[in-house]
Order: sequence, then C-alpha cells, then structure tokens
Amino acid sequence: MKDIYAKIRGYLFTLKCRLMRRNIVIGSRLQLYCRLEIKGVGKVFIGNDCIVSKIIGDSRHYVTIYTHDPSATVSIGNNARLFAARISSKFAIQAGDNLLIEESGIMDTDFHSLSSDRKDPMENRNQCRVVIGNRVSIGARSVICKGVTVGDDVIVWPGSIINKSVPSGVAVCGNPVRLVK
Repeated sequence: MKDIYAKIRGYLFTLKCRLMRRNIVIGSRLQLYCRLEIKGVGKVFIGNDCIVSKIIGDSRHYVTIYTHDPSATVSIGNNARLFAARISSKFAIQAGDNLLIEESGIMDTDFHSLSSDRKDPMENRNQCRVVIGNRVSIGARSVICKGVTVGDDVIVWPGSIINKSVPSGVAVCGNPVRLVK
C-alpha cells in the first residue's frame, strides 16, 4: 500500500511542477515516500523511475534540491535513489543514472564570499561544477564539494569528504578522501 501512495504522490508532484514550475522537469514514474523540496529559480531535471525517500527511523530528514542562481542547473539521471539527500547548486550539478545517495550533501559552491554582493570572483561554472557518473553509491553523512568529478562505478564510504576528483571503478573513504581499492 505504501508503494501505491508513493506513486500517486510522485504523479501529483510531477503534475504540479508541469503546471506551476516551468523550471522543473521530472520524468515518469517518480515515487515520493517523503517530502521533496525544490527551491530556487534555476533549472532542475529529474529522470525516469526515481525514488525519493527519508532515512528509515527519522522522519525529520527529507530530500532538498536548491538552486541559488537563475543559471544554476541540477540534473539527476534515471533510476536514482535519493534518501535524505541535500543538493545545492549555484552553477551546475550533473548526476548520472543508477545513483544512490544516502543522507549526504552535494554542493557546487562554498557560500563563503567576503564581498558585499556575496559573489566570489574565484568561483565560476567551469571550476565549480560537480559531475557524478553512472552507478555511483554515496554513503551516509558524506559531502561532495565544488569542482569534483566522480567517475562511473564508484562507492563512497559513509562519512567521506570528496574534495578532489575520483576516477571510475574505485571505492573511496575518509577526510580527505583516499582510495580504498
């Protein structure tokens, strides 16, 4: 019965976005097991057959996708599983297919400008964009920082801080991140 409600909630959320939020494009068969909060004026793309859920046992955590600039984009591929994920973009975040994110954060800016207009001249789309490949699993309490590319078939162990690019087909852990195998 829970699955049926999740499919209905996903359908209604998708319909609401199509009618009221032109900057959000959601593929078919979205399943919402918890709240999905999308804020900002940037563009958000979510692929087909995605599942949005909370962490079991903690109803306070839900999925957020924020865009902080009109030119910001967040793109999530097909078959993504987002469990209490926090995604925040000022420039561009692109995630591939078959992604698993468990209670982790992804951000393409560090929000630490000291200028009065809150713009950091050192940050731009090319340097700060985050790219996550296909079949990536991101463990709980991990953070993916700006300017990082994570290759295909990567496992990020829980509690890891990804502050540099990671090649395909490896497992990584730690702060700062290091290869496990």
